[in-house]
Amino acid sequence: MSSGDSSTEREAQLRRCIADVMRLLDELGTEWTVAGAFAAAEYRDRYRYTTDGDFLVLWHPDLPDALEGVGFETRVSRDGEDVHLIRARRSDGSIDLIIAGTDYQRLAIERGAHAVLTIEDVLVHKVIAWRPKDQDDIRSILEAGHEFDREYVERWTVEWGFVDRWHEALGWT
Repeated sequence: MSSGDSSTEREAQLRRCIADVMRLLDELGTEWTVAGAFAAAEYRDRYRYTTDGDFLVLWHPDLPDALEGVGFETRVSRDGEDVHLIRARRSDGSIDLIIAGTDYQRLAIERGAHAVLTIEDVLVHKVIAWRPKDQDDIRSILEAGHEFDREYVERWTVEWGFVDRWHEALGWT
């Protein structure tokens, strides 16, 4: 991507990059769901530009080599023996693959609607991350007025130790 590319062109390239990763994950037969800003965009009341794609995936041992086989440079992050993140970079986009290592993450993949995190799981992930852009996503999602299972979000924010953040977010609307 040249610095002269418009954000619309860059986003179109990123969408093609994401589609390639979706196909690759399907070919490997691993379970996955779109996470991050693209998942949040499904539920926000206003658009937010993003520069990368995020996936929550079940580990597959061929995943790093398969990504490299379609032109990605990869960096695998481990916690001891367990892989917890693969950062994949290619000229048309950056992808982060979060490897599901907890029961909650596996449940979130299972619940993923149309290969996208459910609204509840987007909210839980955003509460855990809690960066300014995540807080903006939460605010926009809540302002959109969608129905969602508040008890589910409450349960998992308690479980993760971030219920105070969730209660703060509820006070924004």
